[in-house]
Formats: sequence, C-alpha cells, structure tokens
Amino acid sequence: MATERDIEDRLRPAFRRFVSGAHAAAAAGIVVLVALSPAVGNGTWPARLTAFACAAALFTAHLRGFGFGRARGRRFALVAQAGLGFLPALVLGPSWTVLSGFFAAGLLAAVRPVRAVSGAVLVCLAAGVLAARPWDATGSVRAGLVAALAATVVTLALHGLTTSARLATEGDVDRFEIERRVVAEERRRFSRDMHDVLGLSLSAITLKGEVVGKHFADRPEQAMAELADLLVMSRKALADVRAVAAGYREMSLPDECGAAAGVLRAAGIEPLMEQSAVELPSDVGAALATVLREGVTNVVRHSKASWCRCSLRTVGGAAVLQVVNDGVTAFAFAEPAGERGVGLRNLHYRVDALGGKLTACVQPDGTHRLTARIPLAPAPQRREECAG
Repeated sequence: MATERDIEDRLRPAFRRFVSGAHAAAAAGIVVLVALSPAVGNGTWPARLTAFACAAALFTAHLRGFGFGRARGRRFALVAQAGLGFLPALVLGPSWTVLSGFFAAGLLAAVRPVRAVSGAVLVCLAAGVLAARPWDATGSVRAGLVAALAATVVTLALHGLTTSARLATEGDVDRFEIERRVVAEERRRFSRDMHDVLGLSLSAITLKGEVVGKHFADRPEQAMAELADLLVMSRKALADVRAVAAGYREMSLPDECGAAAGVLRAAGIEPLMEQSAVELPSDVGAALATVLREGVTNVVRHSKASWCRCSLRTVGGAAVLQVVNDGVTAFAFAEPAGERGVGLRNLHYRVDALGGKLTACVQPDGTHRLTARIPLAPAPQRREECAG
C-alpha cells in the first residue's frame, strides 16, 4: 500500500512540470496578445511579421534564462529582454512597451533585491514614458499610465511564476542534498560502529582460536573449554553485527568492563579494573564504553603489554576514563598505513559530540595512556579536539 511519502514523491515531479508549464503558457499568452493587438504595427503584414519574430525571440530568451527554475545565461537573457522590450516600440508602436515587463521580471529574478526592485520600477516608468510620448503631439498621459500599469502587471505575474518554478526546483535539489547527507552520515555511523564494536570481539575470537590450536593436542579438555568460550564470543559478535546494521546497538559500560578483563586475561595481560560507583547518563556511558573497547582492542592487537589498568572516576563534574598499559614500544607503529588513526578518529568524534576531550599520549614513565573526559551535564558548545 502506497504511503503518504510515496504519493508525495510521485506528485512532486508532476507539480514541478505544472508550474513550469504554467509559466511558459503565461509568457506565451502575453507575447501573443501583444503581437496580435491592433495597435501594434498598424495592421501591416511586414509589421505583423516583425512583431511575431520579436515576440518569439523575447519568449525564447525569457524561457532560456528564467523558465526552468534556475537562472541560466541570465546576462544574455537580460540584454535580449531589454532590447526586445523597448526597441521594437519605435517601429511597432507604444503598445509594445508592455513587454518591457519581461525585462523587469528578469531583473527581479537575477539581481539583488534592493537593486532589482528599483530597477523594475524604473523599467515600468520608462515603459509609461515611452508610451506617453511627451515629445510628440500624438502622445497622451492616459496611454502612458495604461502602459506603465500593464508593464507592472506583466512584471508581477512573470516574477510570481518564475519564483514558483525556482522554489519547486530548489525544493527538489535541497531534498536530494538532505537525503545524500543522511545516507553519507549513516554510512559513517555504520563504519564507526563496525570498527568500534567488533574490534574487541574479533580480537578475542582470534586469541581464543590461537589458544585452542596451542592446547588441542596436549590439553584437549582445556581446548574444548576455550572452544566453548570462542563459540559464545562468535555468537555475541554476530549479534553485534545485526544490532549495528539495525542501528540500535547501545553499549553498556559495566558489560564492557567485564568483557575487556576477559580479553586481557586471554591475551596474557594482567587486567587492573578500577571503577567508582557512579551513575552515568546513558550517552556518556555508551561513549566511554566505546573508548574502553577501542583502547583495550589496541592494547591486545598492537602492544606487548604485561598489564593494563582501566579506571573510571568523576572529577569536577566530568566522567574520566583512562586506559594505561606498559606495552608502548610496539603500540605506536603497529597499525597499517591505511588503518592508522581510524579508531582514534572515531573516538574523537564520539567524545567531542558530548563536549568532551580525548587524549592519547606516551607518559614519561614509558606507559601509554588513553584518557577520555566527558562532562556529566550537557556542554554548551563543542570543545576543541586534543590531538594528544
């Protein structure tokens, strides 16, 4: 069954075509009415042919420049509208000056509003003066007022239709740009979640697999126990993949502390877990859980650590998480060039989004320290990123 969004998507192109068609029909109707006016060309066939040729050229220039929702070749269109709106009046009569409204409408569409309005007013006044012919005894003020008023009506009508066509087109462009950005952001979210969520699980599965292979021959019972743990980890990783794909993966800091300790032990690294009893907002807890998982993953994959201390405490209204290890020698240069810094960039993004700060640096005592500090209350503005 078609949804309201589907119906709107189908109707939008039809509406855009309707607005563009109405604009073209109105412009064509105006030039045809003026070209067929008895006052134009005094009824002679050469003058009629000239009037239709000028009207067709004016119509084409207007549609070319302003008829499809965007100003394209507007300088050429404005020059053509100015010339075809005034010069033919010298041969075809003052009634032709009504078509100067095309030029005024073009100014409103292509020039800044302050200059455009004053320019359009001057064009309509010039049409009235040219129709009144104050230098000629046959001229009249009435003819000038009628011409100026008619030019104003043409200007407003064409400007309204031009604006409608432009807004319809820009609406589609803006909607396409919004959808493109949403898709790009969703891809970045998926990439971040896949990297941050699965890194530790896959590292743990790899470690368990190595242990199983190592003890399979001489310690089959231990190998079977490790294999059972490996299956549990693989099922959890599969559940994480499905959760990330669905977009509702929410990481728990207490769960990640337990998982991190288990992975560190499996890798032969002594875990030192220090956590103060503090209630954290869900978004802060999820961000710190991601930092903990990525930090422990890097320790397991890229360091030669013998111990790793993970501590969580509150300082000055902020939650502070630290992951410290003594395996810094190999840690700094272990990542391949294509992957170097991806995890830290993801962590910077998550922590900065909550107004926090992330640092990663080598301490004077030779240890590596990853620190995430996130305010417990919403920050008024995004803080500057610390490269560490």
